[in-house]
Amino acid sequence: MNKLLSIFAIVISVLIASCQSDSKKNTTVDSSIMSNQQAPYKSPDECFIYTNNRDTATLLMYGSADKILGELRYNFYEKDKNSGVIYGFLKGDTITVDYKFQSEGVYSHREIVWVRQGDKLLEGNGEVYQDNGNVKFKNKRKLTFGNGVVFTKIKCK
Repeated sequence: MNKLLSIFAIVISVLIASCQSDSKKNTTVDSSIMSNQQAPYKSPDECFIYTNNRDTATLLMYGSADKILGELRYNFYEKDKNSGVIYGFLKGDTITVDYKFQSEGVYSHREIVWVRQGDKLLEGNGEVYQDNGNVKFKNKRKLTFGNGVVFTKIKCK
């Protein structure tokens, strides 16, 4: 229950901060993502970690059927840390999410696509564009996977 409340608080905080940002961006959240979630959550459904030298990232996912909600944190050496919430959809072996995050006091929004291969999630890389301040992929069919961040499933704590 505490995790669910934490995620809900993060989502609300991000949305409030987005409304108060200097750029005055309009962001729409699909509330149906949360409407079919099974609550209360005592722990995430799946947990993942990425490590490469001094770079780390963690991903906690809560989901039911084709809908995904979670928390994501990147901590790359000598780069700004960022953390926030993800929400999106699972279709086949592909997970597409919107990542609303804060880095150095600035709130941002970008699209992330992962392909599941067994216990791994391979993050997609490709050409991006900005749409009203949100970073999106130009063509998801041209994404490359496996040459960047690869999350490995771990036991949730």
